[in-house]
Amino acid sequence: MMTTAQRRVSGLLRGNGLKVTRGRAEVLNLFLDAGRPLAQRQIMEMLRLKLDRASVYRILNAFVEAGIIHMAYVDVRHRVYELPDKCGGQKCHPHFSCRGCGKTTCLEDFRVYFKGALAKGFVAERQKVLIEGLCPDCRR
Repeated sequence: MMTTAQRRVSGLLRGNGLKVTRGRAEVLNLFLDAGRPLAQRQIMEMLRLKLDRASVYRILNAFVEAGIIHMAYVDVRHRVYELPDKCGGQKCHPHFSCRGCGKTTCLEDFRVYFKGALAKGFVAERQKVLIEGLCPDCRR
């Protein structure tokens, strides 16, 4: 007998054209339970299943292609992924990344306003805002 959570994960995967595997189910559960963006490194630390980095990378890519998650941002150090339920196709809420612990937090109530238009010839395709610093725990 499947639990409600297992049915939800299975439905999300199948509904997006993906085969249900233990690895995919566990990674998707991590996103559903976390309620915040996750980096691949954090996912690797949280997994109960033994999956190598390449497998997790392939799972994340499959999820992005299927639209189950999206990349909240990419920087030199790492990519951060999240469920797409709080972002639209062209605009995503800002994020805060802690330099101390590496956790990323959604700043859903924080608004960024841009005055004026882009310079001539530039076309905006997506807005991403990342604020870096120390979270309250790391400031102590």
